[in-house]
Amino acid sequence: MAYLIYDITKVYPDSYKYYFLDANVWIAYLKYTGKKPLDAHEQAYIDFFEAVITLHSHPPSLQKKLKNIPKFIVTSLLLSEIINAYMRNVAMKVYYSSQSKDYKDYEFKKDYRVTGDYTTQLKLLVNDFVAFKDYIELRDDNFIEIDPYSILPDIGNQTDFNDYYYFYSFVKEQIPIITNDSDFVFIDLPIITSQRKLLQIVAVTRTGGSSK
Repeated sequence: MAYLIYDITKVYPDSYKYYFLDANVWIAYLKYTGKKPLDAHEQAYIDFFEAVITLHSHPPSLQKKLKNIPKFIVTSLLLSEIINAYMRNVAMKVYYSSQSKDYKDYEFKKDYRVTGDYTTQLKLLVNDFVAFKDYIELRDDNFIEIDPYSILPDIGNQTDFNDYYYFYSFVKEQIPIITNDSDFVFIDLPIITSQRKLLQIVAVTRTGGSSK
């Protein structure tokens, strides 16, 4: 058993057949396509996302030389996370910031969801997401097969249910998860990231030191 945590800037995009992008990575790229303000750490994920898409545009002669032409796996749980988090934490924040107001002073359902901006931004978000359908493979959540009762006892204050659910969903196929979530700490599953705390875990493990 080992931590399989890799620096996203050092991973070749054709290394795997599939990638599962955590909601925070999707949101970063959707902010980029929607011309919303970006955080500095998000650029590495945007670059990797675009690198994968570029593989699909290569001529067949060049594609034959690649290990894989990857696709992004999307489940219903992930899509729900993306839409909810984007509209609450990106669209709503930009809307009130443009009026020099603090979005934390307003309620999402009561105040923002009834605005015309919500309708406009939701439509743009959906259109941007659907534009990637050629690079996406939809997957069932396999709720029964995963057996949520086996996951629930492990939930604590370090990792939430969704993270555990994604781990159990993809560990058998060894489908890497790309995330910027510092709490996504699991063994025996490839995790691709630029998150400093996650990368430090590998560095500490190799040197035999302490992460504290």
